Amino acid sequence: MDSNKLKRTIGLMPATSIGLGAMLGAGIFVFPGLAGGYAGFAAIISFLIGGIIALLTAACTAELATAMPQSGGGYFFISRSFGTFWGTITGISQWVGLIFACAFYLVTFGKYALTFLQDLNIGWDTNAKLISFCFVVVLLIINIIGTKKVSRFQNMMVITLTIILVLIFSYGIIDYFEVKNKTSPISELAPAGTLSIFTTTALIFTSYLGFVQIANIGAEIKKPSKNLSRSLIGSVLIAMGLYIFIMTVCVLTFSQEELKQFGETATIEVARKIVGNWGNIIVLFAGLLAALSSANASIISASRGVFALSKDRVISKSTSKINTRFGTPHIALIFITVPVAVLLFKSSLEVFAEVASFLHLIIYAGICFSVLKLRTKNPAWYIPSFRIPAAKWVATIGALSCLTLAGFMQKESILISIAVLFFAIVYYLIFVRRKDLKLNTPKPPHIDAAFFNPNVLIPVAISEEKKEAPKAILEALPDSNLLLLGFKEIPEQTQAEQSEEEFGEEAEAKLAKIRSQLEDSQINFDTKLIFSDTMESQLIQFIDEADLQFILTLKPLSELNQIAIPIFHVTQINRKLSTILYTLQTNKSIKIFVYLFLKNDEDTSSEESLKRAIEKQFGLVGVTIHNYKTIAKEKTSSIQLIQNISEKTDLVVWSEPSNLQRDLLVNIILEKESVKLTTPTLMILNKE
Repeated sequence: MDSNKLKRTIGLMPATSIGLGAMLGAGIFVFPGLAGGYAGFAAIISFLIGGIIALLTAACTAELATAMPQSGGGYFFISRSFGTFWGTITGISQWVGLIFACAFYLVTFGKYALTFLQDLNIGWDTNAKLISFCFVVVLLIINIIGTKKVSRFQNMMVITLTIILVLIFSYGIIDYFEVKNKTSPISELAPAGTLSIFTTTALIFTSYLGFVQIANIGAEIKKPSKNLSRSLIGSVLIAMGLYIFIMTVCVLTFSQEELKQFGETATIEVARKIVGNWGNIIVLFAGLLAALSSANASIISASRGVFALSKDRVISKSTSKINTRFGTPHIALIFITVPVAVLLFKSSLEVFAEVASFLHLIIYAGICFSVLKLRTKNPAWYIPSFRIPAAKWVATIGALSCLTLAGFMQKESILISIAVLFFAIVYYLIFVRRKDLKLNTPKPPHIDAAFFNPNVLIPVAISEEKKEAPKAILEALPDSNLLLLGFKEIPEQTQAEQSEEEFGEEAEAKLAKIRSQLEDSQINFDTKLIFSDTMESQLIQFIDEADLQFILTLKPLSELNQIAIPIFHVTQINRKLSTILYTLQTNKSIKIFVYLFLKNDEDTSSEESLKRAIEKQFGLVGVTIHNYKTIAKEKTSSIQLIQNISEKTDLVVWSEPSNLQRDLLVNIILEKESVKLTTPTLMILNKE
């Protein structure tokens, strides 16, 4: 299943609205009554605890998502951190957890729909289970046909109706504090004991599952380095604030016994008491849309999980097969909606909510442990643009909180969840382990992946001069593939074949000497010889056509302590430059000096603009600049400026601007100018 097709068929919804749409879905209407019935006024604390745990996990998810903005969410993060075994358990748990969450939302929808009809005095001989089942079929059909406009409309409606709900409840809390001698329904903080606070937190944690759906569509979010972290953390903070507010109004309006009696319809009764019958009609309608939106969001999110599992061959490729007519993953959708339809006939709201919560808490613990491992091991590909302050503490507390909270579920929910985990382990042992899967390494969006294994051209002029490979630089690029290009410019009257016969042996000996200097390293290298009477055009053609990232000039260098970056043009500040600097600074402790070459008529605003661009680009990969130096161009040529700074550093890293002609580059290679350079030059090619 192609991710681009998935974008087009399901639609790119605003990330925060997806997370909020799920978290402010059925939960905001159902849980206040259930939570208040169990814990009384202390249910507010339950929502606060749940929100803090979700916030810790969301922060970890944000860091992982900015380093791995891929479809699959928790499955992708954990599989890339801990391997296929834990990835399989996570993927299946995520899939099943979303199925239980979807069942929870649809059971709520059925009960609300029946209450809505009764409040409108519409007599219809049916039951909530049948209504829920019918809408499973409706959602399946909608998702197969395509849901772009429907999903956006649903999210807009849910957010709008949530605002209306907040306004109604705001009126209620103002009325409560303004009416004198009003009897408070609050008897004590936690009538059922302190333990009820944590068991209630375990029950209502499903209400905070929405943010994981943002991570599940990480590959489809625009500017993930900025928007993913904001969406994940922002959606949890907004949801937590709204839940605490709604819960506060509920416990101020009704006593614990009354809330327990009303159950999942308590918010409806609160609205009825505050503004009359029209209040409960509005809340019912909002609840219907919210439940349906949450169910649909769960189906969409689960389909991303199926896609990720299928892409890694953990499950059959056929599960993510695209429907030829509608372009949607119809088999994956069937695998999600059929189990939901079966679960609906049990209609156990609390068990559905707790199983969804338990499985996601296990996944969230895995996400936190992933941050802990990756921060400890620090693999080369792990370069998040959002980094959690005190990450190891946050991840450890988050993981332990998730695992502890899972233990407060009721026995039936725990047993069902453990059965799902056991099934996932058995499935791995029987079907996945024998495949010996090789998971692809994540590619951060702000890194040029080709630069992790770059192809480096080292041009070698065939002359009497002694040539020596700069070992210090090559040690800092351990995964390079080198091409030693021996070249000699010959007279126009001489044929290339004649020159190869005459100078070939000398050239091979020179290249062999350089190769011998590299034998102790792990670097792969190859050799090639060129003899031509038009060497400049030959080199330009070779550079343009070959798969190259760098050109490195041969100058002896024993130690690499500092490098200089000449910046002539803003196009030199790019992912290629920041990637190579990240690689060099990761493998060697070096200082980076940036030289800004400005025209005489350029003011300080141009200098500040270049510095901001550099800080922004380099900041994505954690590269630090030791110092800036500004030099006026005047009438000095670019190569003369490079010659000046080469005397003050160990290496010049020169990023080729997009508007540059290759003449300067070739002049350096042909040594017409490079003889005056005292240090090696690493030239980053721009072939875009």
